Amino acid sequence: MTDTIFDIAVIGGGPAGLSAALTGRIRNKNIALFEHLDFSLKLQKAHLVDNYPGLPQVTGKGLMQQMSAHCLAHEPKQIKAKVVNIFPGEETFTIATPQDIYQARTVILATGVVATTLFQGEKELLGRGVSYCATCDGMFYKDKDVAVIAYGSEGEHEANYLGELCRNVYYLPQYNTSLGLMRSDVEVLKVRPRSIQGDSQVEKLVTDQGEIKVHGIFIIRQSDPVENLLPGLELDGEVIKVNRDMSTSIPGVFAAGDCTGKPWQIAKATGEGLVAVLSAIHYLDQLKSKVLGPAKNELD
Repeated sequence: MTDTIFDIAVIGGGPAGLSAALTGRIRNKNIALFEHLDFSLKLQKAHLVDNYPGLPQVTGKGLMQQMSAHCLAHEPKQIKAKVVNIFPGEETFTIATPQDIYQARTVILATGVVATTLFQGEKELLGRGVSYCATCDGMFYKDKDVAVIAYGSEGEHEANYLGELCRNVYYLPQYNTSLGLMRSDVEVLKVRPRSIQGDSQVEKLVTDQGEIKVHGIFIIRQSDPVENLLPGLELDGEVIKVNRDMSTSIPGVFAAGDCTGKPWQIAKATGEGLVAVLSAIHYLDQLKSKVLGPAKNELD
């Protein structure tokens, strides 16, 4: 766990997150920028962007490079790790990645949208056998049977780690690239998961080629559903419910960009990132005034 308490933790490095982090640094705040997806691969795949004011006929990759370079020049603390959990506290939020724990006084969610459909039973059994972080929860399954469903090669590290703890580890790669070095006791299965079943706890994983009896299932995606990241966050359908100042249902937590809903446009995302960080700064000022109390009149 790091000793630094950041003023603002920005979760996500797309246009909304970069806009928030940039303005936060310009306002001299201590910013942690959590970004592990190489700055919005979705935008970088855009052949041409012609509706962002002042930058006509720019490629998605070119626009993303300019945005990230501008933001990073102001030196927010870039943390190249996936955030797996956020826990509210009395004075700070605890932010967990597979590698470390961080603290911040406010949080801005700029996570984009998760295109992956959840498995049947995934949401219901989250925390009861379903997990998104092997290095966080692996010890709960020591000498037990687990499955790892991975959508990228980072899942290989998770499976190898579990191989040191668990009785049986079944690795289900859902990507096309060749596997790296895997432990001999990790069984690789080229099957498609369909659903997760169990009464009060995970009991089995149903695939297109049969069932696998397991005690735990680790799902390693590039990004996870935001409601699983921060339990208790109020949603509006599948997106985060926000007020005009981009505040959410949890005090000290703000949201911006695609995760707040349509239109999924760059200009909307950057504008919301700006509003979110200004609102977070105002929230920090309010916290400071509560600690210090009202200013005294020099004539009193």
